Amino acid sequence: MKKILIIVFVLTAFNTFSQELSEETKRKFSFGVDIFTDIWQDLPESIDPATINQGVNITGSYNYILNNGNFSLSPGIGLSYHNLNNKSLTMTVDDSTVFYKVPDSINFRRTKFTLGYFDIPLELRYKSKSDVRFAFGFKFGILMTSFTKYKGDDFSPNDINKLVIYKKTRIPNVARFRYGLSLRFGYKWLNVWGYYQLSDVFEKGKGPEMYPVSVGISLMPY
Repeated sequence: MKKILIIVFVLTAFNTFSQELSEETKRKFSFGVDIFTDIWQDLPESIDPATINQGVNITGSYNYILNNGNFSLSPGIGLSYHNLNNKSLTMTVDDSTVFYKVPDSINFRRTKFTLGYFDIPLELRYKSKSDVRFAFGFKFGILMTSFTKYKGDDFSPNDINKLVIYKKTRIPNVARFRYGLSLRFGYKWLNVWGYYQLSDVFEKGKGPEMYPVSVGISLMPY
């Protein structure tokens, strides 16, 4: 709930700020927030994912208007976070990263696997005079952070039923780079957004060949 309130506050601030900008400036620059869920593909059975795996993108871009028309080529920069809510923790076995299922006898509130990227997106956009929008793009990302987080009973031999919060950072073998395709369409500031990652999350042969497909809404104040 706290994160949602922060996002709403940021959007409200940018919407207020955008009202002070000239139409020419808003035509050349864009800012947007994508709120989505990840549908994870090719997961090991031990992971047992949740139905909703919330994530967020924050992106700013410059629009090169093509031939003074409705099309633009828009490079940008951004930050994105992907989550996988599940019932497992990561372990390193024989130099490979595996997901170890939390035993059914252990009571826990949640576990999650999180990835954060610095993104360089490039989109071909169409915007009609009536503010109908459509965009197709490619996104390249550089890994900034990776971690797993567990909240529940401690399942070490001497501390059964002790509530702990456990966080493991810098998960081994996560690929440093990722890339994929994006699609966006909508009206004015509200759009439907999707992203299909073409690269695996882990380095080849050193972890599950898993990747996210993201679906959500895109909010673009300008």
